[in-house]
Amino acid sequence: MNQRRVIINMLFILTISVLFLFLLVYGGNNTASFYQISKGVVWAVVITFFLILLMVRAIVSINTSRRKDAEEFLSNSEKILRAALNATDNGILVVDNNRQILEANELYFKMWDIPWDKCSTNSEIDNAGLIKKQLMDSDAFGEWVDSVYGTPATGHYITHLMDGRVMDVFSTPLVDEGNIAGRVWSFRDISERKQNEELKSKTDESMKLVRETLEYDKVKTEFFANISHEIKTPLNIIIGILQLFELNLGNKNVELDFDKLTKYTGIMRKNCFRLLRMLNNLIYITEIDSGFIELHLQNNDLVQIINDIILAAGKFIEDKGVQLNVSTDSDSLEIACDGDKIGRVLLNLLSNALKFTGEGGMINVSLSNRDGFAYISVKDTGIGIPDEMKGIIFQRFRQVDKSFTRRCEGSGIGLSLAKSLVEMHNGSIEVKSEYGKGSEFIIKLPIWQMDSDETAAASEQAADERIDRINVEFSDIY
Repeated sequence: MNQRRVIINMLFILTISVLFLFLLVYGGNNTASFYQISKGVVWAVVITFFLILLMVRAIVSINTSRRKDAEEFLSNSEKILRAALNATDNGILVVDNNRQILEANELYFKMWDIPWDKCSTNSEIDNAGLIKKQLMDSDAFGEWVDSVYGTPATGHYITHLMDGRVMDVFSTPLVDEGNIAGRVWSFRDISERKQNEELKSKTDESMKLVRETLEYDKVKTEFFANISHEIKTPLNIIIGILQLFELNLGNKNVELDFDKLTKYTGIMRKNCFRLLRMLNNLIYITEIDSGFIELHLQNNDLVQIINDIILAAGKFIEDKGVQLNVSTDSDSLEIACDGDKIGRVLLNLLSNALKFTGEGGMINVSLSNRDGFAYISVKDTGIGIPDEMKGIIFQRFRQVDKSFTRRCEGSGIGLSLAKSLVEMHNGSIEVKSEYGKGSEFIIKLPIWQMDSDETAAASEQAADERIDRINVEFSDIY
Protein backbone atom coordinates (compact mmCIF):
# COMPACT_ATOMS: atom_id res chain seq x y z
CA MET A 1 0.00 0.00 0.00
CA ASN A 2 2.83 2.41 0.89
CA GLN A 3 4.73 1.53 -2.29
CA ARG A 4 1.61 2.23 -4.43
CA ARG A 5 1.23 5.67 -2.90
CA VAL A 6 4.89 6.46 -3.53
CA ILE A 7 4.58 5.43 -7.22
CA ILE A 8 1.41 7.52 -7.76
CA ASN A 9 2.99 10.56 -6.13
CA MET A 10 6.16 10.23 -8.21
CA LEU A 11 4.14 9.87 -11.43
CA PHE A 12 2.12 12.93 -10.54
CA ILE A 13 5.31 14.94 -9.86
CA LEU A 14 6.87 13.79 -13.15
CA THR A 15 3.76 14.71 -15.12
CA ILE A 16 3.62 18.19 -13.58
CA SER A 17 7.34 18.63 -14.19
CA VAL A 18 7.05 17.70 -17.88
CA LEU A 19 4.03 19.99 -18.40
CA PHE A 20 5.79 22.80 -16.62
CA LEU A 21 8.82 22.30 -18.87
CA PHE A 22 6.56 22.32 -21.93
CA LEU A 23 4.83 25.54 -20.94
CA LEU A 24 8.12 27.12 -20.12
CA VAL A 25 9.46 26.37 -23.58
CA TYR A 26 6.37 27.13 -25.62
CA GLY A 27 4.14 29.10 -23.37
CA GLY A 28 5.89 32.47 -23.95
CA ASN A 29 6.01 32.16 -27.72
CA ASN A 30 2.58 33.14 -29.21
CA THR A 31 3.74 32.67 -32.73
CA ALA A 32 4.62 28.98 -32.26
CA SER A 33 2.94 26.85 -34.90
CA PHE A 34 0.58 24.07 -34.19
CA TYR A 35 3.14 21.63 -35.51
CA GLN A 36 5.77 22.76 -33.07
CA ILE A 37 3.35 22.50 -30.17
CA SER A 38 2.30 19.00 -31.26
CA LYS A 39 5.91 17.99 -31.57
CA GLY A 40 6.62 19.29 -28.08
CA VAL A 41 3.70 17.38 -26.65
CA VAL A 42 4.94 14.16 -28.25
CA TRP A 43 8.40 14.66 -26.84
CA ALA A 44 6.96 15.41 -23.45
CA VAL A 45 4.93 12.23 -23.53
CA VAL A 46 7.92 10.21 -24.69
CA ILE A 47 10.16 11.65 -22.01
CA THR A 48 7.49 11.07 -19.39
CA PHE A 49 6.99 7.46 -20.50
CA PHE A 50 10.72 6.90 -20.51
CA LEU A 51 11.07 8.33 -17.03
CA ILE A 52 8.17 6.17 -15.86
CA LEU A 53 9.87 3.06 -17.25
CA LEU A 54 13.08 3.96 -15.47
CA MET A 55 11.19 4.52 -12.26
CA VAL A 56 9.26 1.26 -12.54
CA ARG A 57 12.46 -0.62 -13.24
CA ALA A 58 14.12 0.95 -10.25
CA ILE A 59 11.15 0.03 -8.04
CA VAL A 60 11.08 -3.52 -9.41
CA SER A 61 14.81 -3.82 -8.82
CA ILE A 62 14.40 -2.61 -5.26
CA ASN A 63 11.54 -5.07 -4.60
CA THR A 64 13.50 -7.89 -6.15
CA SER A 65 16.49 -7.10 -3.95
CA ARG A 66 14.29 -6.91 -0.86
CA ARG A 67 12.61 -10.20 -1.73
CA LYS A 68 15.97 -11.89 -2.17
CA ASP A 69 17.11 -10.47 1.17
CA ALA A 70 13.91 -11.70 2.80
CA GLU A 71 14.24 -15.13 1.24
CA GLU A 72 17.89 -15.32 2.32
CA PHE A 73 16.96 -14.22 5.84
CA LEU A 74 14.17 -16.80 5.96
CA SER A 75 16.51 -19.49 4.72
CA ASN A 76 19.13 -18.56 7.32
CA SER A 77 16.45 -18.52 10.03
CA GLU A 78 15.29 -21.96 9.02
CA LYS A 79 18.89 -23.20 9.10
CA ILE A 80 19.41 -21.69 12.55
CA LEU A 81 16.13 -23.20 13.78
CA ARG A 82 17.05 -26.57 12.33
CA ALA A 83 20.53 -26.39 13.86
CA ALA A 84 19.05 -25.41 17.23
CA LEU A 85 16.55 -28.28 17.13
CA ASN A 86 19.27 -30.76 16.23
CA ALA A 87 21.65 -29.35 18.86
CA THR A 88 19.27 -30.02 21.77
CA ASP A 89 19.51 -33.18 23.88
CA ASN A 90 15.78 -33.75 23.52
CA GLY A 91 13.85 -35.29 20.69
CA ILE A 92 11.50 -32.52 19.42
CA LEU A 93 8.24 -33.00 17.53
CA VAL A 94 5.88 -30.16 16.53
CA VAL A 95 2.40 -31.05 15.25
CA ASP A 96 -0.80 -29.16 14.48
CA ASN A 97 -4.25 -29.85 15.90
CA ASN A 98 -4.81 -32.47 13.19
CA ARG A 99 -1.69 -34.26 14.39
CA GLN A 100 0.15 -33.44 11.19
CA ILE A 101 3.90 -33.01 11.66
CA LEU A 102 5.12 -29.43 11.28
CA GLU A 103 8.69 -29.95 12.44
CA ALA A 104 10.87 -32.62 14.02
CA ASN A 105 14.58 -32.92 14.74
CA GLU A 106 16.85 -35.80 13.89
CA LEU A 107 17.14 -37.04 17.47
CA TYR A 108 13.37 -37.65 17.64
CA PHE A 109 13.55 -40.14 14.76
CA LYS A 110 16.80 -41.64 16.04
CA MET A 111 15.73 -42.21 19.64
CA TRP A 112 12.52 -43.92 18.57
CA ASP A 113 14.27 -45.87 15.80
CA ILE A 114 11.81 -44.63 13.14
CA PRO A 115 12.81 -45.90 9.65
CA TRP A 116 13.87 -43.35 7.04
CA ASP A 117 10.93 -44.13 4.82
CA LYS A 118 8.66 -43.09 7.72
CA CYS A 119 10.58 -39.91 8.51
CA SER A 120 9.02 -38.06 5.58
CA THR A 121 5.45 -38.85 6.60
CA ASN A 122 3.38 -35.90 7.75
CA SER A 123 1.20 -37.88 10.16
CA GLU A 124 2.18 -38.09 13.81
CA ILE A 125 -0.32 -40.93 14.22
CA ASP A 126 1.83 -43.22 12.07
CA ASN A 127 4.88 -42.49 14.20
CA ALA A 128 2.87 -42.95 17.41
CA GLY A 129 2.04 -46.48 16.33
CA LEU A 130 5.73 -47.28 15.93
CA ILE A 131 6.51 -45.69 19.29
CA LYS A 132 3.83 -47.56 21.24
CA LYS A 133 5.18 -50.89 20.00
CA GLN A 134 8.36 -50.17 21.96
CA LEU A 135 6.64 -49.29 25.25
CA MET A 136 5.83 -51.48 28.23
CA ASP A 137 2.80 -49.33 29.06
CA SER A 138 1.64 -48.59 25.51
CA ASP A 139 -2.08 -48.42 26.32
CA ALA A 140 -1.63 -46.00 29.21
CA PHE A 141 0.76 -43.88 27.16
CA GLY A 142 -1.67 -43.75 24.24
CA GLU A 143 -4.52 -42.67 26.49
CA TRP A 144 -2.37 -39.92 27.97
CA VAL A 145 -1.32 -38.66 24.51
CA ASP A 146 -4.95 -38.49 23.38
CA SER A 147 -5.96 -36.66 26.56
CA VAL A 148 -3.50 -33.75 26.20
CA TYR A 149 -4.57 -32.67 22.70
CA GLY A 150 -6.70 -29.57 22.77
CA THR A 151 -5.86 -28.74 26.38
CA PRO A 152 -3.91 -25.61 27.39
CA ALA A 153 -2.01 -27.47 30.09
CA THR A 154 1.52 -28.82 29.88
CA GLY A 155 1.59 -32.60 30.20
CA HIS A 156 4.29 -34.78 31.72
CA TYR A 157 4.71 -38.56 31.53
CA ILE A 158 7.51 -41.04 32.26
CA THR A 159 7.38 -44.22 30.22
CA HIS A 160 9.50 -47.37 30.21
CA LEU A 161 10.66 -49.06 27.02
CA MET A 162 11.00 -52.77 26.52
CA ASP A 163 14.75 -52.39 25.94
CA GLY A 164 15.18 -50.99 29.45
CA ARG A 165 15.32 -47.31 28.56
CA VAL A 166 13.25 -44.69 30.40
CA MET A 167 11.76 -41.71 28.55
CA ASP A 168 10.71 -38.41 30.10
CA VAL A 169 7.97 -36.89 27.90
CA PHE A 170 6.68 -33.31 28.00
CA SER A 171 3.83 -31.95 25.87
CA THR A 172 3.37 -28.15 25.61
CA PRO A 173 0.62 -26.34 23.70
CA LEU A 174 1.69 -24.49 20.53
CA VAL A 175 0.00 -21.07 20.74
CA ASP A 176 -0.49 -18.77 17.71
CA GLU A 177 -2.09 -15.37 18.35
CA GLY A 178 -3.77 -16.63 21.50
CA ASN A 179 -5.14 -19.82 19.92
CA ILE A 180 -3.86 -23.37 20.37
CA ALA A 181 -2.43 -24.35 17.00
CA GLY A 182 -0.95 -27.70 17.99
CA ARG A 183 1.46 -29.37 20.45
CA VAL A 184 5.21 -29.35 20.98
CA TRP A 185 6.47 -32.73 22.20
CA SER A 186 9.79 -33.13 23.97
CA PHE A 187 11.38 -36.56 24.60
CA ARG A 188 14.41 -37.05 26.86
CA ASP A 189 16.18 -40.33 27.54
CA ILE A 190 16.62 -40.39 31.34
CA SER A 191 17.80 -43.99 31.59
CA GLU A 192 21.23 -42.97 32.87
CA ARG A 193 19.70 -40.56 35.38
CA LYS A 194 17.37 -43.28 36.62
CA GLN A 195 20.29 -45.67 36.91
CA ASN A 196 22.20 -43.07 38.89
CA GLU A 197 19.18 -42.51 41.12
CA GLU A 198 18.84 -46.25 41.68
CA LEU A 199 22.56 -46.50 42.37
CA LYS A 200 22.32 -43.59 44.81
CA SER A 201 19.33 -45.24 46.46
CA LYS A 202 21.24 -48.50 46.83
CA THR A 203 24.26 -46.60 48.12
CA ASP A 204 22.09 -44.74 50.63
CA GLU A 205 20.54 -48.04 51.69
CA SER A 206 24.00 -49.56 52.09
CA MET A 207 25.16 -46.56 54.10
CA LYS A 208 22.02 -46.85 56.23
CA LEU A 209 22.83 -50.51 56.90
CA VAL A 210 26.41 -49.56 57.75
CA ARG A 211 25.19 -46.87 60.17
CA GLU A 212 22.70 -49.29 61.70
CA THR A 213 25.43 -51.91 62.05
CA LEU A 214 27.74 -49.39 63.69
CA GLU A 215 24.92 -48.25 65.96
CA TYR A 216 24.12 -51.87 66.77
CA ASP A 217 27.78 -52.53 67.59
CA LYS A 218 27.80 -49.43 69.78
CA VAL A 219 24.63 -50.52 71.58
CA LYS A 220 26.03 -54.03 71.93
CA THR A 221 29.26 -52.69 73.38
CA GLU A 222 27.34 -50.47 75.79
CA PHE A 223 25.13 -53.42 76.73
CA PHE A 224 28.04 -55.75 77.50
CA ALA A 225 29.77 -52.99 79.47
CA ASN A 226 26.53 -52.33 81.35
CA ILE A 227 25.86 -56.02 81.99
CA SER A 228 29.43 -56.45 83.21
CA HIS A 229 28.81 -53.62 85.64
CA GLU A 230 25.45 -55.05 86.69
CA ILE A 231 27.05 -58.45 87.40
CA LYS A 232 30.28 -57.20 88.90
CA THR A 233 28.74 -54.77 91.41
CA PRO A 234 26.47 -57.21 93.29
CA LEU A 235 29.07 -59.95 93.09
CA ASN A 236 31.68 -57.64 94.66
CA ILE A 237 29.24 -56.83 97.45
CA ILE A 238 28.46 -60.51 98.05
CA ILE A 239 32.15 -61.46 97.94
CA GLY A 240 33.00 -58.63 100.32
CA ILE A 241 30.43 -59.78 102.86
CA LEU A 242 31.63 -63.39 102.53
CA GLN A 243 35.18 -62.22 103.13
CA LEU A 244 33.95 -60.41 106.25
CA PHE A 245 32.28 -63.61 107.46
CA GLU A 246 35.48 -65.60 106.74
CA LEU A 247 37.54 -63.04 108.64
CA ASN A 248 35.33 -63.35 111.70
CA LEU A 249 35.32 -67.13 111.42
CA GLY A 250 39.11 -67.13 111.07
CA ASN A 251 39.41 -65.16 114.30
CA LYS A 252 37.06 -67.72 115.84
CA ASN A 253 34.73 -64.80 116.59
CA VAL A 254 31.56 -66.75 116.05
CA GLU A 255 29.50 -64.56 118.30
CA LEU A 256 28.55 -62.07 115.57
CA ASP A 257 26.14 -59.34 116.41
CA PHE A 258 22.65 -60.51 115.38
CA ASP A 259 21.75 -57.09 113.91
CA LYS A 260 24.91 -57.03 111.82
CA LEU A 261 24.31 -60.59 110.65
CA THR A 262 20.76 -59.68 109.67
CA LYS A 263 22.00 -56.57 107.87
CA TYR A 264 24.72 -58.37 105.93
CA THR A 265 22.56 -61.32 104.93
CA GLY A 266 19.88 -58.83 103.82
CA ILE A 267 22.43 -57.07 101.61
CA MET A 268 23.53 -60.40 100.15
CA ARG A 269 19.92 -61.41 99.51
CA LYS A 270 19.17 -58.08 97.84
CA ASN A 271 22.14 -58.38 95.49
CA CYS A 272 21.24 -61.99 94.70
CA PHE A 273 17.77 -60.74 93.78
CA ARG A 274 19.40 -58.07 91.63
CA LEU A 275 21.35 -60.70 89.69
CA LEU A 276 18.25 -62.84 89.44
CA ARG A 277 16.21 -59.90 88.12
CA MET A 278 18.74 -59.14 85.40
CA LEU A 279 18.99 -62.78 84.32
CA ASN A 280 15.21 -63.18 84.37
CA ASN A 281 14.77 -60.13 82.15
CA LEU A 282 17.43 -61.35 79.71
CA ILE A 283 15.84 -64.79 79.48
CA TYR A 284 12.33 -63.34 79.25
CA ILE A 285 13.07 -60.91 76.42
CA THR A 286 14.96 -63.63 74.54
CA GLU A 287 11.92 -65.88 74.83
CA ILE A 288 9.69 -63.05 73.52
CA ASP A 289 11.97 -62.60 70.50
CA SER A 290 11.91 -66.35 69.89
CA GLY A 291 8.12 -66.49 70.11
CA PHE A 292 8.11 -68.79 73.16
CA ILE A 293 6.13 -66.40 75.36
CA GLU A 294 2.38 -66.71 74.97
CA LEU A 295 -0.43 -64.75 76.54
CA HIS A 296 -2.65 -66.60 79.01
CA LEU A 297 -5.71 -64.45 78.59
CA GLN A 298 -8.32 -64.42 81.33
CA ASN A 299 -10.95 -61.96 82.42
CA ASN A 300 -9.06 -59.98 85.07
CA ASP A 301 -10.05 -57.01 87.18
CA LEU A 302 -7.49 -54.27 86.48
CA VAL A 303 -8.44 -52.49 89.70
CA GLN A 304 -7.61 -55.66 91.68
CA ILE A 305 -4.30 -56.13 89.85
CA ILE A 306 -3.27 -52.55 90.61
CA ASN A 307 -4.35 -52.82 94.26
CA ASP A 308 -2.40 -56.05 94.72
CA ILE A 309 0.75 -54.44 93.34
CA ILE A 310 0.31 -51.26 95.38
CA LEU A 311 -0.37 -53.28 98.55
CA ALA A 312 2.85 -55.26 98.10
CA ALA A 313 5.05 -52.35 96.94
CA GLY A 314 3.51 -49.51 98.92
CA LYS A 315 5.51 -50.01 102.15
CA PHE A 316 8.78 -50.31 100.22
CA ILE A 317 8.06 -47.06 98.35
CA GLU A 318 7.00 -45.17 101.46
CA ASP A 319 10.12 -46.39 103.33
CA LYS A 320 12.11 -44.47 100.69
CA GLY A 321 10.33 -41.28 101.69
CA VAL A 322 8.16 -41.16 98.55
CA GLN A 323 4.40 -40.65 98.75
CA LEU A 324 2.28 -43.14 96.76
CA ASN A 325 -1.24 -42.22 95.62
CA VAL A 326 -3.76 -44.41 93.78
CA SER A 327 -6.97 -43.37 92.02
CA THR A 328 -9.42 -45.29 89.82
CA ASP A 329 -12.57 -44.23 87.97
CA SER A 330 -14.51 -47.28 89.20
CA ASP A 331 -14.32 -50.04 91.77
CA SER A 332 -13.92 -52.66 89.07
CA LEU A 333 -12.78 -52.79 85.46
CA GLU A 334 -12.72 -56.26 83.94
CA ILE A 335 -10.82 -56.89 80.72
CA ALA A 336 -9.30 -59.89 79.01
CA CYS A 337 -5.57 -59.83 79.68
CA ASP A 338 -2.66 -61.82 81.08
CA GLY A 339 -2.70 -60.56 84.66
CA ASP A 340 0.81 -61.79 85.42
CA LYS A 341 2.33 -59.87 82.50
CA ILE A 342 0.35 -56.68 83.18
CA GLY A 343 1.53 -56.91 86.79
CA ARG A 344 5.13 -57.28 85.59
CA VAL A 345 4.74 -54.13 83.45
CA LEU A 346 3.25 -52.14 86.34
CA LEU A 347 6.01 -53.25 88.69
CA ASN A 348 8.64 -52.16 86.19
CA LEU A 349 7.07 -48.71 85.83
CA LEU A 350 6.83 -48.31 89.63
CA SER A 351 10.46 -49.40 89.96
CA ASN A 352 11.58 -46.81 87.38
CA ALA A 353 9.49 -44.08 89.00
CA LEU A 354 11.01 -44.83 92.43
CA LYS A 355 14.56 -44.89 91.03
CA PHE A 356 14.34 -41.35 89.70
CA THR A 357 12.18 -39.77 92.41
CA GLY A 358 14.00 -38.43 95.41
CA GLU A 359 12.92 -38.40 99.02
CA GLY A 360 9.87 -36.17 99.51
CA GLY A 361 8.65 -36.85 95.98
CA MET A 362 5.38 -38.36 94.85
CA ILE A 363 4.20 -41.22 92.62
CA ASN A 364 0.60 -41.25 91.37
CA VAL A 365 -0.99 -44.38 89.88
CA SER A 366 -4.36 -43.93 88.16
CA LEU A 367 -6.77 -46.06 86.15
CA SER A 368 -9.41 -44.68 83.77
CA ASN A 369 -11.42 -45.91 80.80
CA ARG A 370 -12.80 -44.10 77.79
CA ASP A 371 -13.63 -44.85 74.16
CA GLY A 372 -13.26 -48.61 74.70
CA PHE A 373 -9.74 -48.45 76.19
CA ALA A 374 -8.30 -48.70 79.68
CA TYR A 375 -5.55 -46.25 80.62
CA ILE A 376 -3.07 -46.98 83.42
CA SER A 377 -0.91 -43.99 84.34
CA VAL A 378 2.24 -44.01 86.49
CA LYS A 379 3.31 -40.43 87.13
CA ASP A 380 6.21 -39.24 89.27
CA THR A 381 7.78 -35.96 90.36
CA GLY A 382 11.32 -37.16 89.66
CA ILE A 383 14.10 -35.79 87.48
CA GLY A 384 12.25 -36.26 84.18
CA ILE A 385 13.62 -37.25 80.78
CA PRO A 386 15.41 -34.90 78.32
CA ASP A 387 13.53 -34.39 75.04
CA GLU A 388 16.37 -35.88 72.97
CA MET A 389 16.21 -39.12 74.98
CA LYS A 390 12.46 -39.78 74.82
CA GLY A 391 12.79 -41.59 71.51
CA ILE A 392 15.25 -44.20 72.78
CA ILE A 393 14.05 -45.12 76.27
CA PHE A 394 11.94 -47.99 74.91
CA GLN A 395 14.83 -49.31 72.83
CA ARG A 396 16.53 -52.36 74.19
CA PHE A 397 19.69 -51.88 76.26
CA ARG A 398 19.39 -48.06 76.06
CA GLN A 399 19.58 -45.83 79.12
CA VAL A 400 19.23 -42.10 79.63
CA ASP A 401 22.30 -42.12 81.91
CA LYS A 402 25.00 -44.39 80.50
CA SER A 403 27.80 -43.52 82.91
CA PHE A 404 29.08 -45.94 85.53
CA THR A 405 28.64 -43.18 88.12
CA ARG A 406 24.90 -42.91 87.44
CA ARG A 407 22.68 -42.59 90.48
CA CYS A 408 20.44 -45.54 89.52
CA GLU A 409 21.32 -49.05 88.43
CA GLY A 410 19.71 -51.08 85.66
CA SER A 411 20.41 -53.07 82.52
CA GLY A 412 18.28 -51.02 80.12
CA ILE A 413 15.96 -53.94 79.43
CA GLY A 414 12.95 -53.17 81.62
CA LEU A 415 11.11 -50.56 79.51
CA SER A 416 11.76 -52.49 76.30
CA LEU A 417 10.31 -55.59 77.96
CA ALA A 418 7.31 -53.60 79.24
CA LYS A 419 6.64 -52.24 75.75
CA SER A 420 6.78 -55.74 74.23
CA LEU A 421 4.33 -57.15 76.80
CA VAL A 422 1.86 -54.29 76.31
CA GLU A 423 2.00 -54.64 72.53
CA MET A 424 1.29 -58.38 72.89
CA HIS A 425 -2.06 -57.22 74.32
CA ASN A 426 -2.64 -55.02 71.21
CA GLY A 427 -1.99 -52.04 73.44
CA SER A 428 0.54 -49.24 73.52
CA ILE A 429 2.72 -47.37 75.99
CA GLU A 430 3.87 -43.76 75.76
CA VAL A 431 5.82 -41.32 77.89
CA LYS A 432 5.20 -37.68 78.71
CA SER A 433 8.01 -35.90 80.50
CA GLU A 434 9.44 -32.49 81.26
CA TYR A 435 13.06 -32.53 82.29
CA GLY A 436 13.42 -31.54 85.93
CA LYS A 437 9.70 -31.91 86.69
CA GLY A 438 8.93 -35.60 86.33
CA SER A 439 7.59 -38.22 83.94
CA GLU A 440 4.33 -39.99 83.18
CA PHE A 441 4.05 -43.41 81.54
CA ILE A 442 0.63 -44.27 80.12
CA ILE A 443 -0.44 -47.81 79.23
CA LYS A 444 -3.36 -48.12 76.80
CA LEU A 445 -5.20 -51.47 76.67
CA PRO A 446 -8.32 -52.43 74.67
CA ILE A 447 -11.34 -53.31 76.84
CA TRP A 448 -12.91 -56.65 75.94
CA GLN A 449 -13.93 -59.84 77.75
CA MET A 450 -13.53 -63.50 76.97
CA ASP A 451 -16.57 -65.75 76.83
CA SER A 452 -15.19 -67.83 79.73
CA ASP A 453 -14.92 -66.28 83.23
CA GLU A 454 -13.24 -69.08 85.11
CA THR A 455 -10.27 -67.35 86.72
CA ALA A 456 -10.86 -66.13 90.27
CA ALA A 457 -8.41 -68.69 91.70
CA ALA A 458 -5.92 -68.10 88.92
CA SER A 459 -6.09 -64.37 89.64
CA GLU A 460 -5.26 -64.98 93.30
CA GLN A 461 -2.34 -67.15 92.29
CA ALA A 462 -1.10 -64.43 89.96
CA ALA A 463 -1.40 -61.88 92.78
CA ASP A 464 0.73 -64.09 95.08
CA GLU A 465 3.36 -64.35 92.37
CA ARG A 466 3.36 -60.57 91.91
CA ILE A 467 3.93 -60.10 95.67
CA ASP A 468 6.84 -62.56 95.59
CA ARG A 469 8.32 -60.67 92.64
CA ILE A 470 8.42 -57.30 94.47
CA ASN A 471 11.72 -57.97 96.18
CA VAL A 472 13.32 -59.02 92.91
CA GLU A 473 11.96 -56.07 90.89
CA PHE A 474 13.01 -53.48 93.47
CA SER A 475 16.39 -55.10 94.17
CA ASP A 476 18.43 -52.43 92.33
CA ILE A 477 16.98 -49.57 94.38
CA TYR A 478 19.09 -48.55 97.37
